[in-house]
Amino acid sequence: MSPSSKGAPSDRRARAEQLKAEREAAARASERRTRLLIAVAVVAAIALVAVAVVVTQSSTGENAPVPTGVEAPDGGAPYGEASAAVVMDEWVDFSCPACKTFNENLAPTINGLVESGELQVYYHPLSFLGAGSVRAANAFGCAVDEGVTHEYYDALFTIQESSSDPFTDENLVALGEEIGIEGESFAGCVNGGDYDGWVSNVAASQLDNGVTGTPTIFLNGELVDLPDFTPESLLAAIEDAS
Repeated sequence: MSPSSKGAPSDRRARAEQLKAEREAAARASERRTRLLIAVAVVAAIALVAVAVVVTQSSTGENAPVPTGVEAPDGGAPYGEASAAVVMDEWVDFSCPACKTFNENLAPTINGLVESGELQVYYHPLSFLGAGSVRAANAFGCAVDEGVTHEYYDALFTIQESSSDPFTDENLVALGEEIGIEGESFAGCVNGGDYDGWVSNVAASQLDNGVTGTPTIFLNGELVDLPDFTPESLLAAIEDAS
């Protein structure tokens, strides 16, 4: 047997041992990479959770942004002077047909009483009739910031029956332009759903405030029944509450 033949098994064993060492080294390197990737993923997940918590806290619950003049996370938007003898809390859903009738019949009387200083109104926009109601309520909050609280409130009911989906962001922005809102801040607020958290909070407070349907009216904290939605019945109720 030639010297080269005698050395072949030794060479193969050496090569096998070398390959084994290379595989073990590669496995260790792979394990290190895996541990590193897991650590990075855990850190990233923690960071994402932290961001989500911050975003959630800033947009819902007690930390929800509220429109100008709203004093609580679930409070109503004020219209009129705080010195008024009678305070009206008005709970409506902008998609509610009865609320539209209520507004058409009584808005002129309510607005006149507010302008004379006899009445202050707190608007509580509810949103139980679908996504359109949520968008309308959010847009109303955006309009409050623009100083057109009752103008936009009343205008929302004029488009309630304009289509099968009247309260799109596009329509809500256009409605604001129609009543004189200028600039990009209103559109950004509407499209961004800036007051969705406030809208959710108002909805969550409904039952705690004794509201089971819309429209619901309170005068100086007392529930008022206005079945016929006439100015005469409203004026009589305000007289009783004074």
